[in-house]
Amino acid sequence: MSLIEFFRGRAAKEDRFTALVRPHLRLMHRMAYRWTQDRADAEDLVQDVLTHLFSRTDELDAVEKLGPWLVKVLYRRYVDLFRRRANSPIDETAVCISDDAFFQERLEDGRNRYQQLELQRLLNNALFTLDASWRDVVLLHDVEGYTALEVAEILDINVGTVKSRLHRARKKLRSVLEPGTVEAFAAC
Repeated sequence: MSLIEFFRGRAAKEDRFTALVRPHLRLMHRMAYRWTQDRADAEDLVQDVLTHLFSRTDELDAVEKLGPWLVKVLYRRYVDLFRRRANSPIDETAVCISDDAFFQERLEDGRNRYQQLELQRLLNNALFTLDASWRDVVLLHDVEGYTALEVAEILDINVGTVKSRLHRARKKLRSVLEPGTVEAFAAC
C-alpha cells in the first residue's frame, strides 16, 4: 500500500466517523455537562469517548440507534472516571462562581432572562437533591426525551426500575421545589 492510499483510506474513515457522530455531539456534551457539572470535565469526557470510538468506526455503522448507544457509552465512561476519582488520593475541589456574580452579568439581558435563569438554577439545585440514580433517569427521560425503554437500555436497568425511579424522583422534586415553581418553569 502506498502512502497516498493510506492517507486516502484514513481520510475516508475520518469522514465516515464524523458523519456518524456529528448529529449526536450536542446531546453528548449536554449529558456530559449534566453529569460532571463542569464544562472542561464534560469536554474531556466526550473527547475521551470519541477518541476510543474512532478506531471502532465500522462497529458504529452497525448500531441501529446510535444516539442512545453513544449516551450509554458516555455514561459508562463517566461512571468509570467518577469511581477512579473517588478512589484517588488527590482532592480536586472546584472553585465556583457565586450565584450573585453569575446572575449580575446576565441581568443586563432583561428581567425575563433573569427569571428564566433563576428557574433553571432552582430546578438544577432541586435535581441535585436527588440520588444520582434518580437524577440520571429524570435527565434522560424528562430532559432529553428518551423513552423509559431507551433509558433502561442506556443505564442497563429494568424498565420497571426506570418507572419507579422516575415516579419517586418527580415526587421528591415536587416537594423540594416551591409551590408554583414547576408551573412557572413550564411557562418559560
